[in-house]
Amino acid sequence: MKSLMPNFSFRFKLLLGMMLVVVGATGTTLYVSQKRMETAYQTLFAERFTGQIAVFNSMQDARLSAIKAKCTELTQSVRVQAALEATKESGESERLYQTTFNELDVRELAAQAIRQRRPMTLAFVRYTDEKGKELPPSAPLLNGRGFLAYDQLETQLEQVITNLASGPIQQVGYVSVENVAPNQPRFPSRARQLAAHQKKRTLVEVILTRVEDIDGKCMGSLIVGFHFINDTEHGLSDFSRIKSGIWSDNMLYTESLAPADAVEINSRMREMMEQKRSIKMQGTFDVDVAGEPHQVFFQLMNRDSNFTPTYQVSIYSMAEAIRDQQDLQRNIIMFGAILLMGSMLISVFLSNGFSAPIRELVAATGCVQDGDFKVRVPVRSNDEVGQLAHSFNEMTAELALKEKYRAVLDMVADKDVAHQMVHGAMSLGGEKREVSVIFCDIRGFTAHTQGMDPAEVIKMLNEHMTALTKVVYEHNGVVDKFVGDLIMAVFGAPKSYGDDAFNATRCAMRMIEERNKLNKISSHKIEVGIGIATGEAVAGCMGSADRLNYTVLGERVNLASRLCSVAGRGEVVIDETTRAKLSGHIDAEELPELKLKGFSDMVKAYKVTHVQPKK
Repeated sequence: MKSLMPNFSFRFKLLLGMMLVVVGATGTTLYVSQKRMETAYQTLFAERFTGQIAVFNSMQDARLSAIKAKCTELTQSVRVQAALEATKESGESERLYQTTFNELDVRELAAQAIRQRRPMTLAFVRYTDEKGKELPPSAPLLNGRGFLAYDQLETQLEQVITNLASGPIQQVGYVSVENVAPNQPRFPSRARQLAAHQKKRTLVEVILTRVEDIDGKCMGSLIVGFHFINDTEHGLSDFSRIKSGIWSDNMLYTESLAPADAVEINSRMREMMEQKRSIKMQGTFDVDVAGEPHQVFFQLMNRDSNFTPTYQVSIYSMAEAIRDQQDLQRNIIMFGAILLMGSMLISVFLSNGFSAPIRELVAATGCVQDGDFKVRVPVRSNDEVGQLAHSFNEMTAELALKEKYRAVLDMVADKDVAHQMVHGAMSLGGEKREVSVIFCDIRGFTAHTQGMDPAEVIKMLNEHMTALTKVVYEHNGVVDKFVGDLIMAVFGAPKSYGDDAFNATRCAMRMIEERNKLNKISSHKIEVGIGIATGEAVAGCMGSADRLNYTVLGERVNLASRLCSVAGRGEVVIDETTRAKLSGHIDAEELPELKLKGFSDMVKAYKVTHVQPKK
């Protein structure tokens, strides 16, 4: 299977791997850190908002508890209840409101408000009957300044007073009413329109207390309203950058936000409420304020009343969180870059340590392929690479020893035979093959070597055998054996090259030529006679399992030996079979039929005078 990996060097792969690991680790760290930081800031803002809501509720209780108690006491007064009944019958409310002043000075309600941290302004006092119909005062009150009259106040209170009998006996809510003169300048921009709209409208904090008779029957209600002052917003703005406001009746009332900034938040609050189509208890969203990202939290303030849903809204700037994230990103990227540089240096160092031995092994392998088994590689360490180098050296040493054994085998046996024996292609036993066998013997060897030093005899034979053996190999023959001064060569076994009879005859003629050529330069002038026979013989390894000898046996082998004995000096004698296979390629003289030892019949033989080269 083809690898999909491009053909990169080991050093480049290691370097690339280290870079991917470092970049991956840095990216993962960066991603996880950012997520954890975002979660931490969200948790922090949620906790702050929860604390802000608790502060608001606490301040509201402190601000309204005394007033709520006064309102309860007033609605339980028998004279107030009697005046309320009379007003409902007569339609005259002066007595009701006068009795209210007599029972409980309304100015004391205002005084209760004035004693707050930031004085509250009494906006109005109203009575309604048990059906929610307003019983307005007939004349200005409160020392001539009177309760303020607001347009659409009845509309704002309609939902609450309609369900007067079924709601809580005392409810706190918020209403938005208009309180400015009608001739207002026109504001061109949306932000200025919002600012103008906020100035025209007032958020009033309302305490509604149901009036019940002694039997608990609803007689009407007392409604007291104060201009709302967001103490929580002012308190937070004193010691933090948290901005807040009150969102009611599709309007955000805030003093900590610029009108332009409040526009976007007000718009988003409207969208969320319209999408929800039901009263949403709390939520959060992101918005850009003054070019900076902010996170907005909101929570319903009057969940137990029938008043218009009003929300506490807090806006937290994400600028600091983003700056912290950017600082964290820079630090992580900086440390990642340092780590990357370090890893690259380590990779280069390690790759040199790994690649140098590998390069040496590759070079040494090339030497082994070229037949140099003496090559060795340095063992630089005791690790796996060092063990590999050590094993390589052991392998080349073993190969060198085997090559030495093979060289020795080539010297004591034919190379083709040695090759097949080394590769296990030859075993004890034989096979029938058609072969041509050459017997080449030195004529007059005994007389020539008589009195000669044995060492000189060996030197003469080595010179003779070396030259003629080379000729045998050149003609694809196999030297079967040397017997004294005789050379036995086989053509067609263990491997046939086709035209074995022609190769054998051509080889014999060349052996005569080579010997004659050698006689011109050698100190020993000798001549040979050669016999050739062709036919079926048994070829194979013969001997024992521990000592083998590849040879050929058969009647044709014996015939070649006998023909060699009858060949004269410088003559090549062949049998009838060989001549028949070389018909048209040789010139030969027929010899008288021969009576040879071991053959009962007379044998036809021929003396080769010329071998024509094959086309």
